[in-house]
Amino acid sequence: MEVVLFLAVAGFLAWLFLRPQPERDAAAAQSWASFHGYATANGLQMLYVEHVYQRAARGSKAHVSIYGDPSGNKRDAWFWWTQVQKGSVVAVRPTVGWGPHTRRDDVLYIGTEVSRQSGVYGGIDARTLTNARRHNNRR
Repeated sequence: MEVVLFLAVAGFLAWLFLRPQPERDAAAAQSWASFHGYATANGLQMLYVEHVYQRAARGSKAHVSIYGDPSGNKRDAWFWWTQVQKGSVVAVRPTVGWGPHTRRDDVLYIGTEVSRQSGVYGGIDARTLTNARRHNNRR
């Protein structure tokens, strides 16, 4: 009896938290549209954070792809003074340079060490991005 009650409660809670929520998804789609419009209007490049592989006091290193690029090529990126999250999209003005650890000359650098500027002008977290996609796919 207790097992049945536990399963019923667990099922209800799963439904409650995992069910589609159109209002939340619509709000996420609006946030995405505002973010995308801001980035485009200001000539910013949008990067999708594929994987964060190092976190440090002065920033984070990640594999990124250019959002919307059909090739999906991954690049190394160093984000000065910012801790980026996997699955997020950030709006930046990167510079390209030599990566002493990767020994590649196409590493993206976001922000600057000396001025302590992060170089990230905005971002959308992974959950908001997922909800916005779900809303836009329903339309």
